[in-house]
Amino acid sequence: MTTLRPTTDYYSCSLHDPVKILASPQCLVEIKPQTIPQFFKQCCQQYQNLPALAFKTSPKTPREETSAENIPHWTTISYKDYTKHVEQAALALLHLEVKPLLASNCPEWFFIHLGAIHINAISAGIYTTNSAETVLHVLKTSDASVVVVEDQKQMEKIRAIRSQLPNLHAVIQLRGPYDFREEDKNNGYYRWSDLVEMHYGQDLQGELHLREKSLAPNECALLIFTSGTTGMPKGVMISHDAILYAAQAASKVIPNLKPGNEIILSYLPLNHIAAQFFDIFMPMAIGGQVFFADGDALRGFLAKAIREVRPTLLLGMPRVFEKLQEKLMDIEAKYWRVTKTAMEMARTAMMQHYLSDAKGKPTLSYCLYSYLVKQCKINLGLDRIKSCFIGGAPVSRELKLFFSCIATPLNECFGLSESSGIVFYNFQRYLSNAAGKPLGDIEVKIRKINDSEQGEVLMRGRMNFMGYLKDPEKTRETLTKDGWIHTGDLGLLDANGNLVITGRIKELIITAGGENMPPNYIEALIKKELPCLSNVIAIGDRRKYVTALLTFKTLTDLDTGLPLDTLLPETLDWLASLGLHYSSLSEMLHIRLPENLRDFDPNSVQVKLDEKLKKALEMGIKRANQLAISNAQRVQYFSVLPHDFSIPTGEIGPTLKSRRQFIEKKYAPIIDKMYKK
Repeated sequence: MTTLRPTTDYYSCSLHDPVKILASPQCLVEIKPQTIPQFFKQCCQQYQNLPALAFKTSPKTPREETSAENIPHWTTISYKDYTKHVEQAALALLHLEVKPLLASNCPEWFFIHLGAIHINAISAGIYTTNSAETVLHVLKTSDASVVVVEDQKQMEKIRAIRSQLPNLHAVIQLRGPYDFREEDKNNGYYRWSDLVEMHYGQDLQGELHLREKSLAPNECALLIFTSGTTGMPKGVMISHDAILYAAQAASKVIPNLKPGNEIILSYLPLNHIAAQFFDIFMPMAIGGQVFFADGDALRGFLAKAIREVRPTLLLGMPRVFEKLQEKLMDIEAKYWRVTKTAMEMARTAMMQHYLSDAKGKPTLSYCLYSYLVKQCKINLGLDRIKSCFIGGAPVSRELKLFFSCIATPLNECFGLSESSGIVFYNFQRYLSNAAGKPLGDIEVKIRKINDSEQGEVLMRGRMNFMGYLKDPEKTRETLTKDGWIHTGDLGLLDANGNLVITGRIKELIITAGGENMPPNYIEALIKKELPCLSNVIAIGDRRKYVTALLTFKTLTDLDTGLPLDTLLPETLDWLASLGLHYSSLSEMLHIRLPENLRDFDPNSVQVKLDEKLKKALEMGIKRANQLAISNAQRVQYFSVLPHDFSIPTGEIGPTLKSRRQFIEKKYAPIIDKMYKK
């Protein structure tokens, strides 16, 4: 029998204080409160003979089969062995009280994270892209006594700030090469391999058992630091019950999930709640197998990883699926003309089927073209896909339509760190723009901001976070005493009760006339009219009119993640339709770009557009403006930036979201010029 710690409070700002579990008035999904160790052992016992994890041991060509058992360059860990690895990690950490993890996705991340939870220590992840300053903030906020880093690069970040962390007594490096110094032996620096190879006695085994028994479902289990797009990261405290309820509710409600059949690709940063929900806890609930992508997946190798693993479930931001779309278009650009024509006809037939299927009238041509469409899916590694979860940013109708044309509908979902992961999912297969309905017993309501039907989305349920660590003021702003979470998202409930997300309150543009404008609507319209564009960022908050920053689609350097000067085939085709035949961005913009854009100042060059190109961009924006909700929301001027956005250049965060405040600051001189016209 699992015992809850007594409390009357629905929120807490301390790692040591429990919270009251929010009882649902409906109880649509029956899930008993448990601790993560209890749930983990239960799942590993239930699925003990199934594969749990798979990771690469040597680089080889993409394989044909999904099962990793017979693949020499993939190593599989069963659920039975999963428990052994976690127990060994827990014993190794027992005397260290591990907290932050600074590493890419790998099995050790899972073992250490779950091992720490087993010993009643709080494990928190750190983005590997974080600066030393942000790492210092996270370590101080979490009172870290131990840090686990992936490699020497991350180790150097800790060495640079360790003198400012008096409570930090141990630093563990997961893999080499190592640069340990003579004095490190007495200063708490360890190799992970040395710790897990040690033999631990019965006393420590007994202590581990006592620690596990002392846990309660309504205590803090996870500490998720936000990506810090609007300031220093906040520490989101999540209880055992909240994350387990969210994961189990999803596994019970989402259709066609079968134990032993589901393949998940782990590539999103594991310190993000979406990745922990999707890669760690939901797979446990369904007996799924997690394949670890290489650490460079987000630097341009994700499409290759998807093609190799061929997942059945895939979670991604719209940017991920846009890159997959670009990859397929790049592949098809090399086809013979007759093959291209056949593929276009197949996609058109599939689109007609998809749209008519929404009305219950599938078309006959669907069967005739299914083979060609299947080849598209194989080219992308989506031939086994059951569900593509897409969220985190607005999803354009055109992107959904493209994937529907290859029989791979994108199912929108919604969640946040404060809701312990994905809590809304769109079950509809047609082109709905809704984030769907709750996964479990979750209440939702809309707090009106003005006279429009949209407002701030509020929700509450057992998936509620506990509070922000050491930040009662921010906690009270976000979580009410009776359990309602202020999400900060704008939305509405449609006629069918589906949640529709329309934007973020903090991203609202308030025009000079006082009109509230979510920027994503006009941005999507412009990208639809101008498929050559990779990014459109609307500017106009507290300004006299709306302007836009534009970037063209270019290739990405797979080693550095930096944008290259080479234009994508889709952009080349668009230019060719204008009678323009540029091959590079710098040639098209009449500028000189350095080989390495990391320290490049985009304000130091003057972009010049060919008159024909400028006219085409103006006409595309004019067509988009005609569909704008009001005159105030129309884009009056635009500027083309000298390179595409990327993580290394700062415009995109580690979770692939655009960092609007950073963009406005970085490109301030370019923006200001548009308001002097």
